[in-house]
Amino acid sequence: MPEAEQAIRNLFEQLYPAAVAARDLQAYQALYTDDALWIRPGSSPRRGPAAIGEGFLEMLAGHHISATFMADEIERHGPSATLLGRSEATITNDADGQVQHVTFLALWIVRERQGHWLIHRQIWTPTH
Repeated sequence: MPEAEQAIRNLFEQLYPAAVAARDLQAYQALYTDDALWIRPGSSPRRGPAAIGEGFLEMLAGHHISATFMADEIERHGPSATLLGRSEATITNDADGQVQHVTFLALWIVRERQGHWLIHRQIWTPTH
């Protein structure tokens, strides 16, 4: 597997879910370009790491999320790439312990910045 593809896969399958599971705001924001666009189901789009961080904290409020991410397609376009993947998440409500299992389909556009691949556009939706 080419080095760039492996780095993109690592971003999607390792770094991103680790930041979510750890509830690590700084690590999460560091995964995005300065002009990133984040579109989460049921929420207004967010642009830039600061606004994305606010959305991240809202998403986590009252919940613990554990997820597995699998990259299905990675298509490179020079310093950018498109990734299509899926996530299987277990979402636990902190107040009552209720557990929900959800599968998401994710579309990312990533960009290489100073030797690192970062999320530039992120859209995800639950599958039914």
